[in-house]
Amino acid sequence: MPTPRPTPRPTARLAARLTLLLLCIAAFAGTARAAEFPTQPVRIVVPFAPGGGTDLAARLIAERLAPVLGTQVLVDNRPGGNSVIATRAVATAAADGHTLLLTTDIHAINAAYAANLPYDALRDFAPVMQLTTSPLLLLAHPSAGVRTLPELVAAAKAQPRRLSFGSLGTSSPHHLGFAWFQKLAGIEITDVPYKGGGQALVDLLGGQVHLSLVVAGNGIKHARAGKAVALAVTSPTRHASAPEVPSIAESGWPEFTLVNWYALLAPAGTPAPVLARLAAEIGTILREPAVVDKLAAAGLDAAPGSPAQLDVLVRQEIERYRRIIALTGAKPE
Repeated sequence: MPTPRPTPRPTARLAARLTLLLLCIAAFAGTARAAEFPTQPVRIVVPFAPGGGTDLAARLIAERLAPVLGTQVLVDNRPGGNSVIATRAVATAAADGHTLLLTTDIHAINAAYAANLPYDALRDFAPVMQLTTSPLLLLAHPSAGVRTLPELVAAAKAQPRRLSFGSLGTSSPHHLGFAWFQKLAGIEITDVPYKGGGQALVDLLGGQVHLSLVVAGNGIKHARAGKAVALAVTSPTRHASAPEVPSIAESGWPEFTLVNWYALLAPAGTPAPVLARLAAEIGTILREPAVVDKLAAAGLDAAPGSPAQLDVLVRQEIERYRRIIALTGAKPE
């Protein structure tokens, strides 16, 4: 009886063909799902309470995205847990494009602290697009007795911790940014934490605290009304909303820059064609003059981009905040 021949193994060429076939099948499936999208209402989850800038941006997008997609687009405000509650809900949602997260640089800050998060800020999310940017403005109450940033530094060095700063907690860019500036300038200013920017601004204008960082487009109105003194903006250069105010970099600390941002994320595994469609449609919305104007009125600059650009931004911001946290010794709330 002849000896059976062993079953031949697939050649490298056949294996490559099989791999290519599987990739094509996966791409076709993703395209098919994108063609069917949406099959139900789309939900934009916002980790903050109604009434703020994130809520405004979400509702502007939802209102205009609904007729384009042919379905309801709902805004779901889920405040609490320093944005972790809402972020976790989106991380575990179905990866089909029907659940999105409208977040801010708090997403990068939480990841930089790495404080036992119930999700991975990179692995568990797919980037959709950046939405806005907004530099901050350092405001001083007139009682602080300073008119420029160098004057502030001189006063703080002469009397350490006499001046006070209204911050929004150690996990906010406001606190981390000002803590970073203090290290760069070699000064000590007393930190007064607030739960929200609204109350911090009220107390600044009332003279209960001497300093605070606020959205530039909003803060400059108080400076022009004589209720506060605009010392510097945190953008790399002067900002269009306050062209008369120098940047911190321009004022003598060139390494300093801090720009807040809003962005949309989806659960990891959301098909690329779905992400691409959402990015294209929302990008068109963010370029509408009426939308640009409404965002600007809230101190926000429309800044639409691609999913790939947002991925780069989030990774860079996590690393940057890690360096700031290490330098300042800041601890999570």
